[in-house]
Amino acid sequence: MSASPSVPAMSVPSLIHPHIPLWVAVVIACVSSFMVVMDGAIVNVALPAMQTDLYLSKLQLQWVVDAYLLSLGGFMLLAARASDLFGRKVILQSGLLIFTLASLAGGFAENGTMLLVSRAIQGFGASALATSTLAVIVAVYPTGSAKATAISMWAASSSIASALGVVIGGWLTTSAGWRWVMFVNVPIGFALILGVATCMAPVKPGTTRPKLDVWGAVTITLGMGALILGISQSANLGWNSSIVLAALCAAALLLVSFFTIQAKTEQPLIPLSIFSLHSVRMGNIVVLGLGASLTASTFFLSIVLQQVAGYSALETGLSLLPMGITLAIAAIVSRPLMDSGLRRLPFFGGLISAAGLIWLTRVPATPDYVIDVLGPTLLVGLGLGLMLMTSAHTALAGVPPKQAGLASGLFNTSRQLGAALGIACLSTLAHTITRDSVHLDMPLLAQLQGYHAAFLATAILSAIAGLTSLTLRPLEKS
Repeated sequence: MSASPSVPAMSVPSLIHPHIPLWVAVVIACVSSFMVVMDGAIVNVALPAMQTDLYLSKLQLQWVVDAYLLSLGGFMLLAARASDLFGRKVILQSGLLIFTLASLAGGFAENGTMLLVSRAIQGFGASALATSTLAVIVAVYPTGSAKATAISMWAASSSIASALGVVIGGWLTTSAGWRWVMFVNVPIGFALILGVATCMAPVKPGTTRPKLDVWGAVTITLGMGALILGISQSANLGWNSSIVLAALCAAALLLVSFFTIQAKTEQPLIPLSIFSLHSVRMGNIVVLGLGASLTASTFFLSIVLQQVAGYSALETGLSLLPMGITLAIAAIVSRPLMDSGLRRLPFFGGLISAAGLIWLTRVPATPDYVIDVLGPTLLVGLGLGLMLMTSAHTALAGVPPKQAGLASGLFNTSRQLGAALGIACLSTLAHTITRDSVHLDMPLLAQLQGYHAAFLATAILSAIAGLTSLTLRPLEKS
């Protein structure tokens, strides 16, 4: 996760009870962040098992991922403002409770609808966690080396969660069933709720009380959802379908309403004036491409390895572990590399990732693991890891300090929405290529042809993100 938008303007001296060590707040923040990021990765490996057990359509399978990402991204800025308004403790507690109960409901889902609703509510709770955790650390450690160490631990926990998520998901799906990729959040969530209740003080950060732009959050989330629905349905129904046209028209109306609200409301989620900054406009393109590439690569790889190559869920998780570890290591070392003089890491990362994704367009139905899976996924992990922590930092290099918090939150939101939109567009492409394949008499080959096209399109997105980063001012040595 990138930097949270909800960084308080002033310190919160008594966020932790006096008798509680400050490192306890760091542990709570890191574990909460770990859980949010892990939940985005852990589900990917369980998707085929979910599809078989609940008879999910291809569209529903896509929405298991998109419902979470869309709700997470759409409500992130609203959650950040709520944290400023009501205090870090109450928003963190609320997010944990919503996330935990939604995980429990998702584990008991008896049909696709119940699962998708649970995932959307999970994303809503995760938006509060994603924006509160870094704010808690900054409130406890306003300045000094302890702050830098705590933020590094927070960033590392998020990176490691992505790597371990696929293995944990594979192990749970194979040994206990897919429902446990949802249930695993429940004991952790309730333990965190108890920790927050006993360790953190209910102190508000200040007297400024900005209004919550609820309608802004609702219109952007529903508008993006309608857009994704219209794109997704076009593969099966065609662009002239009344359902597709209705969804796209609704998306246009909702998105226009969102920008109208932002222009007129006193406390908008996104003041439109920020888009006058070149770095914000181009930086968001970079982050959109990063979000789509990062999520789509794992999404399609998990399906190809299980549904085409015949891997088990555990084998798939272990196969993707080197990619996750490489991504985490690259993300952690990318900022020191930039500080040492390497200024264009997002550019190189985008091209390296694109090379790996192009390599994946040649993966056969019976792959050799080292040549066809390990090699390309290491490149993808390396490239995306180099982009992950540096893309937003590079984009922020041209943003005035007073707008840095807003821009950071906008980049984080764009990453999640880019991931959701990317999955929708790329899944539609894959399904269309599969439907029109010359190998219709061999379903697995037709399906593989569609995924090859999706990998190629993802490579193009990654390359575009990398090339776009060249328009940004290089990050100065700190």
